[in-house]
Amino acid sequence: MAAAPSHAAIAAESDTTSKAHAFELTYRAHPSVAQDPFYTLPQLASDASPGSLLKVERETNTSLYTLAPNLSMSRFIYQSKTSSGRLVPVSAYTLWPYIARNYGHGLPVVAWAHGTSGSNDECAPSNIQNLWHHFQAPYQLALQGYVVVATDYAGLGISMDHSGDFVVHEYLNAIAQANDVRYSIPAAREAFPELSAKFVVIGSSEGGQAVWGFSEKLVAEPMEGHLGTVALSPVTSLLDLPETEAVVPLLLLMLSPSLEKSYLDFIPEQIFTSQGQQSLQTYVRLKGCNTVLFNVPSIGIMKDGWQKNNAIQSYQKVAGVGGKRISGPMLVIQGGVDPIVYPPTVTDAVNKTIAADPSASIQFHMLPNVSHAPAMYAGLQIYLDWIAARFSGQVLDRGLSRSDPQPIRSASAQQIEANWSIQNVTAPWQAT
Repeated sequence: MAAAPSHAAIAAESDTTSKAHAFELTYRAHPSVAQDPFYTLPQLASDASPGSLLKVERETNTSLYTLAPNLSMSRFIYQSKTSSGRLVPVSAYTLWPYIARNYGHGLPVVAWAHGTSGSNDECAPSNIQNLWHHFQAPYQLALQGYVVVATDYAGLGISMDHSGDFVVHEYLNAIAQANDVRYSIPAAREAFPELSAKFVVIGSSEGGQAVWGFSEKLVAEPMEGHLGTVALSPVTSLLDLPETEAVVPLLLLMLSPSLEKSYLDFIPEQIFTSQGQQSLQTYVRLKGCNTVLFNVPSIGIMKDGWQKNNAIQSYQKVAGVGGKRISGPMLVIQGGVDPIVYPPTVTDAVNKTIAADPSASIQFHMLPNVSHAPAMYAGLQIYLDWIAARFSGQVLDRGLSRSDPQPIRSASAQQIEANWSIQNVTAPWQAT
């Protein structure tokens, strides 16, 4: 077990945690989802079928967001299902292009599944000024003329269901997030009949796992209009990183509430040290998102043997993707130096999938010197061309096709991680 952090280190990290929380407050569109009437459920429709529209805000006040100019936004609430099949309300947004592409069958839809934003209700991208992934993907897709339909995932945004039960975000559960992606699409069409019946799904990280799980789900439950799936830096198993990676304890902090909800015999003390339990309490109490998460104490917070915990082992079996048949063509893009999603594990999942389904069509690209979220930038040209080809009706060959693009400049000339963030203009002199 790692040595316990000193009192001085804990105090310093606590101060950093407070600063991280203050920063998170600055990028919310509304101070809290609890203060935004949109996230209040309508009185009726508690038993509405999955995919039903429960509420719609047709014109969202874009001045509260940091969208690319001339894009517009709507928000809606719809019915989905948890991994166990229980009905659950979920919030989502629709990002509208200024000019839509014309493929002759309504406004083209791309369903976007976001990467990890956090596991508390305040972490809904629909209440984050830059929609969490900004120019990484949703802005780019809308600027290219697609209507972006983007789920928040259950537990992010709406914290209580119709019966008053707490809605837990089933973090890294491919079944749950695949449901949220699936049922957002018919709900969006119910709200906006001008949307095309044809669509592509795309997601990154947690969202990459979600859309991969969606493609697997469609084998048994086909969905008309699905043209293909794009998985960017996809999580393919619950813990697909070496156990020594520093991010693993942080993932388990986000996962813990879901384990408690899904496994009645699980308690956090089984896997966390006293310091880990304190970090978990801080994260939950602050309703923290990613910035808070990466600034809570995380050294020495796991007990020896946590990997053998029954709940973690069970969750691992049901929550992952890969090695199963898929529906429709799939594009997988992975960064070669990703510190969050282990590249060999993604490669293994791709190979196992084509072995299980030799007639599938999979294109796989490993991007040299590309990290986790930056794969959305480095792979942008690849996935935009691929999506356009699907809407244009181009047919792909069966089997696995792999190519690892070579950058035109050396690694030393590149910025491997973003060193900037998008912030709202709060004074006239800040505008350019």
